[in-house]
Amino acid sequence: MITKGNTKKLFTVALVSSSLLFGSIAIASADTTTTPTPTITLNPTTGATGATGATGTAGAATAAELAAYKAALIEYRVALVVNNIAYRATMDKYWSDWSAAVAKYEAAWQAAIANFQALKAAYDAKLAPLTAARKAAVQTADAAFLAAIAADKSTAAAETALNVHQTAVSAAEATFKAALAALGAAPVRPTKPAELVKPPVPVKPADPAKPVAPKKPEGNGNENKSEKKNENKNGNNGNNGNSQSSSNKKS
Repeated sequence: MITKGNTKKLFTVALVSSSLLFGSIAIASADTTTTPTPTITLNPTTGATGATGATGTAGAATAAELAAYKAALIEYRVALVVNNIAYRATMDKYWSDWSAAVAKYEAAWQAAIANFQALKAAYDAKLAPLTAARKAAVQTADAAFLAAIAADKSTAAAETALNVHQTAVSAAEATFKAALAALGAAPVRPTKPAELVKPPVPVKPADPAKPVAPKKPEGNGNENKSEKKNENKNGNNGNNGNSQSSSNKKS
């Protein structure tokens, strides 16, 4: 016999059964929901892998940026070597030109000195006999004067000896000066020219700007965060279903 109390119990059992049924359906639906798996592709130029779709575009862009950066970096290194080679060649020419200029300057000066020394030697060779003749004439006058005052001690003899000596010395001096004038002017030592002014050292050209490495794309990090959120959400749904089943069983 179905009483009012029995009817209430039957209604409660039906309600619990329907709750369990719908919770199982929700759990099965959550478990069967799958996240699309990105397809991995290989870049034919660089060999880098990238995911298709949104991640594939980011991977391709990153590969292209890396390839461009690598090319720019090689070009930068080549430019550095070219600059260094050119600067070394410039410095070699600078020192070579400076050494040649110094050598030319010294050679010209040494040639001038050598020419002067040659002229002076020739002049001295002509001057030497003139100087010797004057010296001999003066020595002869001196000897005659000494002999005269030794032979006669009188004042008159001494005065005569002085006059004779003075005349002889003056004649020797006049003869020398006339011969010296005929010889011509003595060579003059040349004046050394001003020292060379060293040109400024060439300045090394500035190195080219170093390329900047591309930044790592942020798209992959956001997608990973989204995937983790979906996993956590699915896990929470499962836990909610399990907790609901447990509560229904307890009821």
